[in-house]
This record gives sequence, structure tokens and C-alpha cells, in this order.
Amino acid sequence: MERWEWLQDERVGIFQDPALGCFTEDSIALAHFLRMRSSDTVLDLGTGNGVLCLYAQALYGGTFTGVDTNAAQIALAQRSAERNGQPIRFRCMRAEDAPEAFGHGTFERVVMNPPYFTQGDAGRRAEARHADEHLLSDWCRAAFLALNNGGTLTLCYPAERLAALFRALDANRLAPKRMELLLSGRRARLVLLEAKKLAADGLAVTVRQNGLTPPPTDRMGTLA
Repeated sequence: MERWEWLQDERVGIFQDPALGCFTEDSIALAHFLRMRSSDTVLDLGTGNGVLCLYAQALYGGTFTGVDTNAAQIALAQRSAERNGQPIRFRCMRAEDAPEAFGHGTFERVVMNPPYFTQGDAGRRAEARHADEHLLSDWCRAAFLALNNGGTLTLCYPAERLAALFRALDANRLAPKRMELLLSGRRARLVLLEAKKLAADGLAVTVRQNGLTPPPTDRMGTLA
């Protein structure tokens, strides 16, 4: 059943329907990891119900566009933005088609929380992980095409799949520049990563315990 939920101390909210899938804390962590200016244009690949666009736009400002193939989720996202009074556009389309639809080199930032396989027998896992890696590479290629030169891709991905993530980034000329490992106990659960289009090597790595999200300061609008 559809419901309205408040985010960020009731400054912004979101419509959710558990039957369509609800957002997780990973999207919130990714929003806090993102670095951007209020003048930036941002493309969210696989936006789902739009939580990353809604939350990050409230934190930083900026001009956000979210795309997803689930028309029902896109409709919820658009209604959430309208209720919040946020100038966010949502479109029903494949991530791979976004660069052509909006123009190559149009965005300063691309963000994404790509889907990945999490269960099943060993044979199915092997097949699904291969499919996941192919999809991840396709989305990274879409990010490369959508970004202007020097633009950044910011994403989250399971820590155990870090090798696949690095392969996809390298294949699409996106250089990892900043990475944070979120721990669950003593093991890394999630990777938050920022990569830059056509940049030189040089990666800064930090680690923190999962669930400890730093608070926003001055709309979090800082960028080196």
C-alpha cells in the first residue's frame, strides 16, 4: 500500500509502495557521500522511487534528472517531487538510452545505485553475476557519455564485487578518485565511490562503520 514518509527532519518526503520496492539506507549514504555544487546538473541512473534525487537535491540544490524503466516508480517519484516543490524531472527509460535522450556531455554529475544479484544457487549466481557485470559496464558507459569532460560518477556497490566495479570503470575511462568502505562488523559491506571522466590515477580511501552518516553542513555544498 502506498504511503508518504518524511526524510531529513520533515524538510522533504517521499511516496513509497512496498509492492514496488522501498529504498534502503544505501541511497541515503550515497547522497551524503556525493560532493556537488548547487549549480550542478545531475543524472540519476536507475532512480527507482527517486529517493536519491529527492534527498540529495534537498541537501545540495542542483538540477536533477532521474531515469528508470519502472513506470509506476517513476510516477511515484514525480509526485514526490511535486509535493515537495522540487524542480526534478523523472523519465521512464533505460539507463543506457539516457545519453542519447538528454545529450552527450550534458551533466556535471552522474549518480547510480545499480542493481545486483544477491541470492540463488551456485549456478544461477555465476550466471547472474556475469549479467550484473555486463549491466554495470553498460551503465558506466552511459555515465561516461552523459558526463562532460572532467565530470564525475558517484555510485555505491557491494564491497565483495569491488573487482568487477574497477573493471567496469576502467573499461569506460572513468578513474576512481575517492572511495569509502562502509563496515558491517569487521567486514566491508558497501563501497561508495567517486570516479572522474578522463582523469589521471590517484585514489583516496577512507573507512567507517556502517550506519554512521555524517550530518549535512551548510547544505553540504562543498567540492574540491
